Amino acid sequence: MSGNRSFSAAAARGLLRRARTATLSTFNSDDGSPYASLVNVATDVRGWPVILVSTLAWHTRNLLADPRASLMVAELPPDGDALTGARVTVMGSFSRCDAPGLIRRYLARHPAAELYASFGDFGIWRMEPQRAHAVAGFGRIETIPADEMFPSTDEMDALEAEALSHMNEDHADAIQRYAELLLGASPGGWKIAAIDPDGADLCREQESLRLAFDPPVWSGMELRAVLARLGTQRKD
Repeated sequence: MSGNRSFSAAAARGLLRRARTATLSTFNSDDGSPYASLVNVATDVRGWPVILVSTLAWHTRNLLADPRASLMVAELPPDGDALTGARVTVMGSFSRCDAPGLIRRYLARHPAAELYASFGDFGIWRMEPQRAHAVAGFGRIETIPADEMFPSTDEMDALEAEALSHMNEDHADAIQRYAELLLGASPGGWKIAAIDPDGADLCREQESLRLAFDPPVWSGMELRAVLARLGTQRKD
């Protein structure tokens, strides 16, 4: 079934990876009514959504009472009917998570959050997805189980920290080429702050860029090959 989808699991996961904001829907802790809020979003290596939220926020109080939630990301068209744009809603349960690397990955997408990420009332929460619903226009509607959209990434999890250190220390020139020639950024000062099967997040002070891998990579050998290939390319 997955091979015949009109909106593939990889495409849906890629949209989630690119997103910087999302609509988070939770159940109000006082009366159970639905509540939607705007949050910044990132992902862990596997692709599970990660948010940084304050205990003062309604959505955090709601998650403490009932961890079930949905999170929608969307890419709106520049004009015309907004409903023709692609969007993905991920459904599952959130829990507070202090796993190593999650705050780094969140800050790779949202560098400005470093100003408040260490405040005592803020914490990282990660969703464990159950399924996703993806829509990309007429006739392109799919409900995707979590194990299809978020396959295991054990090898990439294990090598991410080492790969970041290696690239930033030994291949700084290649990182500048990715930013300048592939992503259209001004030169100088870029570092890789996060890597996953679908791409890498490049950062410079308060700026963040997403470098996509197409197709995704699942091993160290594949990662080395795609980074070498991208280092020789130029933006179309």
